[in-house]
This record gives sequence, C-alpha cells and structure tokens, in this order.
Amino acid sequence: MIDGPARTSAETAHKPLRTMLGLVGLAAAILSGVGVAVHFFGPVSTAVTLLASFSPLFGVTAAVSAGLLVAARFRAGAVAALLVSLVGVAAQLPLYLGEPVSAAVHAPKVRLLQANIRLGEADARALVGRVRSDRVDLLTVAELTGTAVRRLASAGLDQVLPFSYLRPREGGGGEGIYSRYPLSGTEELPGLQHNNLRAAVHVPGAEPVALYALHPLPPYPEPAWRWALELDRIGAILAADRRPLLVGADFNSTYDHERYRNLLRAGGRDGVALVDAAEFLGSGIVATYPADSWYPAVLAIDRILTRGTTPVSFDRVGLPGSDHHGVMGDVLLAESADR
Repeated sequence: MIDGPARTSAETAHKPLRTMLGLVGLAAAILSGVGVAVHFFGPVSTAVTLLASFSPLFGVTAAVSAGLLVAARFRAGAVAALLVSLVGVAAQLPLYLGEPVSAAVHAPKVRLLQANIRLGEADARALVGRVRSDRVDLLTVAELTGTAVRRLASAGLDQVLPFSYLRPREGGGGEGIYSRYPLSGTEELPGLQHNNLRAAVHVPGAEPVALYALHPLPPYPEPAWRWALELDRIGAILAADRRPLLVGADFNSTYDHERYRNLLRAGGRDGVALVDAAEFLGSGIVATYPADSWYPAVLAIDRILTRGTTPVSFDRVGLPGSDHHGVMGDVLLAESADR
C-alpha cells in the first residue's frame, strides 16, 4: 500500500504527462469537431472543401481524442469529443443503410464502367480486357486524350463497344462515351471547363436513357468557387433533362461535400430523385483515389448516379496505370411502352 506522501509524489510526477495528453486530446478534438462540422456546413472555401474531403477520418480522430482526454482526466472534454465522434458516425450512416432492391426479372439492364485514365496513360489493353471480361455495356472515360483513343482502338475497344461519342483533349479535360448500343443526340455540355458529355442510349426493350460522362473541375488547385459553380451548373442541367438518367463521373467531390449533396437534391425532377448508387445500395465509402500510392485510396470521388433507373450493384475495379480505381454498376432501365 502506497502511503500519502508517496502517492502525492507519484501524482505530481504524472501530472505533466496528463497535461500533455490533455492538450493533445483537446487540439485533436477541436480539429475533429471542425472536420465533422464541415460535412454539414460547407461554405465555398478551399480549406473547408479539403477538410470536408476527409470528414469520415475526423470521426475516428474524435474517438481517439476522447480516449486521450479520459486518460488526462479531462472529463468534460472527453464527453464533447465522444459526441463529435458519434455525430461523425451518424453523418456516414446513409452510405451504409441503403434500400432494398427488388430486381425485375425481365427488366432491361446495363452495366456501366466509369474510368478516369490519368491523362490518357492507363493501360489500354487492361481496360479493354476488363470491358470484355465483365461484359460492360457502357463506358464513360475521363481524361481521354487523342493518343488514348488510338491505343484503346488498337486494343479492340471499338469491336466490343462499337458506338462512341468522344471529345479527347490533352491534359485532364478530355472525355468519352463508349456504348454497346446506338447513341443519338450527342452533345457537349456548355459552361464547363472540361469536356462534359451527354448522349441518348437506345437499349432494346427500354426507354431511351440520357447517359452523362462528367468530370467537373477539382476544388484544388483550382479556386473552390469555380468547382462549386460547376457542380451547381451540372445539377441544373440534370434537373432540366426530362429523360431517365445514368451518370458516370469523376466528380472531384465526395459525399461529405455539401455542394455534392446539393447537386443530388437539385438533380431530381417530377418527384423522382437523383440518387448516388453507393448511397442507394448501402455500399459505404467506396474510395477510388489515389490508386497509385503506397497507402490505400481514401477519397470516394468516382460515382454512378441514376434517376428514373435503378442501380442494383456498385463495385470498385482496378485500372492498371491510372491514379484512380474505376467503379462499375448494373442498372435496371425502364421498360419501353412498346415492348
């Protein structure tokens, strides 16, 4: 048993350590609180936008800070940090809950692959091999260059997906749509820096669907207000389209960006919601970027959206030679009235 003077001496010796733990815990809790808060409130600012990109991680750091504060006997701070962590977890729940999907047996279905091919440098043969092996029907390609178009053609993509609408460009601004089915009404969207495309796809037995291949500006190093403006413009364009929608995109945005969720809300029409396939299916955080680093991908910026069509699967796939993973999903289409 430790007597009174010895206990006092031990407590005095440990006090600097507890103080240091408390200060570190408080700093982490405050940063975590800001990181979680910007999920809900996203003013147009580069710093805020970057923080929001990592909002799910701040829910974890808040829990760690709560542990540090408990060890430091900062009880009020520990409770506050724990609340921040719980709010952070609650913010991510919609991505994991999903909705039950009852696939109509005879409904027409397509498989869409969204691929950012990093300035046209991804392995063309590997991408075409993926299209063949997975029986992809629609391919949306971001960062498509003229050289990449030729390499994909040499690898046989035109034989698998014979219909296309391509607007290649050097750098990261090119875009393309490849399809197993005929396309019509091809159009480049106005008012956007990158080549963002739209086409009507005619799948046998289904109502024509508007397919979008989108790649808005990133919020960094571009000014964040330009990124926000492009997302707002895309939301308005989607809302104005009367047809069922299917979108393959590198949105340069995550679910934690309020501006992205605003786009989802704005893109609905006539009571039919624009939905994110990952959220709709409860797939969780499907991180796609960066794919070429020693650490795992942390940002879920490649997305599939639908409206008036129903996603039934959503998966991440490898894209050798790219700094992005691709995303692939099966989508049920509305049956044609003439069927």
